[in-house]
Amino acid sequence: MKHKSYVPLPTHMVKKKERILGLNGYQRLHYWLLNQCKIQYREKLGDWHEALPKFKTLKIKYTIFFKTARKKDLDNYTAPLHKFMCDYLVENGVIPEDDYTIVTEFSSKFGGIDDNYALVELEGEELGTE
Repeated sequence: MKHKSYVPLPTHMVKKKERILGLNGYQRLHYWLLNQCKIQYREKLGDWHEALPKFKTLKIKYTIFFKTARKKDLDNYTAPLHKFMCDYLVENGVIPEDDYTIVTEFSSKFGGIDDNYALVELEGEELGTE
């Protein structure tokens, strides 16, 4: 069964301005600041996990939208989003682990110019179904 939802992209503060967290920032941030970004992202997602079933296996599709028409490397924004999303799903019991036996596939594509967010599609085998 498919579950679709719009979620914000992970962000961090740069010179008192909120910016989308890309892979470059992810690699360069101090581990404490990176953990703060992860905590803030968890808070932004809130109780979203309560609307989801428990999955035995999972495929994730991201459609990423940006606020401006400035060209961006999609992979730079997919990596932190995927990492934070999988950690969120594991911490809230939606999936038991985020290794390749559970999260069997993920993909991302550009959705257009709108605002900084992602459409996340979760599809997989739910627990209790054979």
